Amino acid sequence: MPPINLYKQIILYILHRSRVSLAQSIVIDVIVNLGYTDYINAQSALGELVMSEFVTELDTYHRTYVSLSDSGEKAIGLFIDQLSPDIRREIDEYLKDNHIETLDESVLISDYKLDTNGNYTVTCSIRDRETIIFSISISVYSENDAIKVCDAWKSQSEPLYGEALRRLLGET
Repeated sequence: MPPINLYKQIILYILHRSRVSLAQSIVIDVIVNLGYTDYINAQSALGELVMSEFVTELDTYHRTYVSLSDSGEKAIGLFIDQLSPDIRREIDEYLKDNHIETLDESVLISDYKLDTNGNYTVTCSIRDRETIIFSISISVYSENDAIKVCDAWKSQSEPLYGEALRRLLGET
C-alpha cells in the first residue's frame, strides 16, 4: 500500500474516533507527533480526503475544522480492518492522553463577516460534529469588536447557552 493511503486511513480513523469536529492543525499534529509522517505528507493526505469529499472543512476566521462526511464514515467502515490494531491503539491512547475528544476549541466555533451595511456579523456556535447545538449571531461595528467577540466565545459560550436555555424554558 502506498504510504499516502496509510496516512489517509489514519486521518479517517482519527476523525472517526473523535466525537466532534477537530481543528485541522490538531489532526495534522496527531499524525506527525505519533511519527507516522511529516507535516507536508499529512497535509497532502488531508487535502486529498477533502477533495474526494471524505472529509468536510469548515473555515473560520482563525481556524479550519474538519470532520468525516457520510462517505468518509462509510469509507472508514470498509477500511478500518486494514489499519493495524497497533496503530489504532496508539491513536486511541494519544487522543485520550491529549483529551482530544473533549477539547473545547473543537466544538466551539466562531467566525465573522463584513455585511452589506459595513458592520461585522459575528456567528458563534456549539457543535457536535455537524449538528449545531446552539448558535447566535450578533452585529458589531468594528473588526476589532468582531475579533473580541470571537475570542470571548471560548469562555462565555457555556454561561450564555445555559442562560438562554433557562430563559427559553421559563426557568429564570
